[in-house]
Amino acid sequence: MLNLTHARSFVTVIAARGVRAAARQLDLAPSTIVDHIRQLEEVLAAPLVVRQRGGAMPTDQGARFLPLARSLVETASRVRSLIHLPVLRLAASSNVGTYLLQPHIAVFRQRAGVPVEQWIGSNADVAARLERGEADVAAMEWWDGRPGFTARTWTREPLVVIVGPDHRWARLGSVSVAELQGEPLLGGESGTGTGYLLRQQLGPLAKSLTIIDGFGNTEAVKRAVRAGHGASIVMEASVADEVATEQLVALRIEGAQLAKEIKLIVPESLPPTAPAMAMFEASLSWERGLTI
Repeated sequence: MLNLTHARSFVTVIAARGVRAAARQLDLAPSTIVDHIRQLEEVLAAPLVVRQRGGAMPTDQGARFLPLARSLVETASRVRSLIHLPVLRLAASSNVGTYLLQPHIAVFRQRAGVPVEQWIGSNADVAARLERGEADVAAMEWWDGRPGFTARTWTREPLVVIVGPDHRWARLGSVSVAELQGEPLLGGESGTGTGYLLRQQLGPLAKSLTIIDGFGNTEAVKRAVRAGHGASIVMEASVADEVATEQLVALRIEGAQLAKEIKLIVPESLPPTAPAMAMFEASLSWERGLTI
């Protein structure tokens, strides 16, 4: 079993280019550092350090081990800080983190007095971070019900069709599915669950829609729609500013109630006193439109 103290000594010897310099940095005796390296080499059954006139250098095996050793030492340091400091690691899918969560995070941080570390990325990457233990709570546009976690619907966010102010639909207020079939619909980030929702609500008609993917994110989609390249279907909150300033027009789809259930997810094993549980409980007031 690798010893983290030994790994730290190895990393420091290579960074300081010598045993004596590493000993000074770590406030240890040089003989202790040498013993750490020896024990580490015994565990790995390979020489890791060669001492030359110019200083200590990694062997070929040591060079391969070095990035892993650094990662182990950095992870151990991060674990200690997370345990001893109340911090909430929040991972949110792109649109949820950008357009919905920020006001609530600000209020939570102020009222609960807990620092919030935010990470925003794709829905799939958020789920992966949560499963790897790199996030305490996740906010996503979908959740697949994988075991070991508790999920709650925070809010339902309507979806709207957006077009530019000069588009032929701009004064209609709503459009039919038949009209959507003849219009290019620009798609942003993949894996958001919008396609699944369209199939669920529109049935076979969803297959007749012309989806043009590849725009990467909602901001790129909005700019393309404003430029007249087509329409799109997005969360209403994501275009609130552009609709208010008349840069875009938001339309309803006739005969369909399109809305995403935004989920908050936490590990089942979290203790009740964890900061993530405080945010999880606070979300009950968010969905009622209240402040914490």
